[in-house]
Amino acid sequence: MSFYNHIREIFRFSERDDYLSAQLLNNLVKDSAEDGEISDIIKNKSVAVIGAGPSLTSVREIDADVIIASDGVTNYLVKELDITPDIIVTDLDGISIFPKESIYVVLAHGDNIDLLYKVFYMKKVVPTCQVFPFGRLKLYGGFTDGDRAVVLAKRFGASSIKLLGMDFNSDLIGRYSKPYFTSDVPMSWVKRMKLKIGKMIVSEILSMSDEDNYSNDKILWALHGSYR
Repeated sequence: MSFYNHIREIFRFSERDDYLSAQLLNNLVKDSAEDGEISDIIKNKSVAVIGAGPSLTSVREIDADVIIASDGVTNYLVKELDITPDIIVTDLDGISIFPKESIYVVLAHGDNIDLLYKVFYMKKVVPTCQVFPFGRLKLYGGFTDGDRAVVLAKRFGASSIKLLGMDFNSDLIGRYSKPYFTSDVPMSWVKRMKLKIGKMIVSEILSMSDEDNYSNDKILWALHGSYR
């Protein structure tokens, strides 16, 4: 858990609140989707991971077997392109449309306790956390919605990963990052730091050999290694 301890130090996040959120999510999700369902979707398939950066609105077609949307990207794909993502990776602060066909990989953390009610709008949920997992909870690794989607694709054996809307170096936050944004907004310090960490994670994960065994421990160690 050294990686997440480091994250909590940077942003002054509360480990206690992370546990409280994880416990609540575990209690709310009564019938979670299984790893096998995710593997069946991703393994040996080309995957497009789509982030909510400003360039998202230039995405009109997606050439991939599998689409993994990060959080509020779902709102754009469904409303503007009539596309339903196969998997949605979310901490719930951006998404406001909930297609029934998608699998939702939902993260519990200390800042989204008041948003966990959204899981009631979802049919297939994989509950995840950033503390030691218990109950139905999974710990796949990653930090932001976008980089966690990349981790997920690698973890479950995607044949290739294409990144769209993942604007790590932008000075703007994309309008689809939050449901109440009406346009792109200036980058905050906190968001810039999160994107910096997300970029490091994506670089670390994509550099791992295709022959590697993408176990949770291996991914978490790779991420921790980027901070040593």
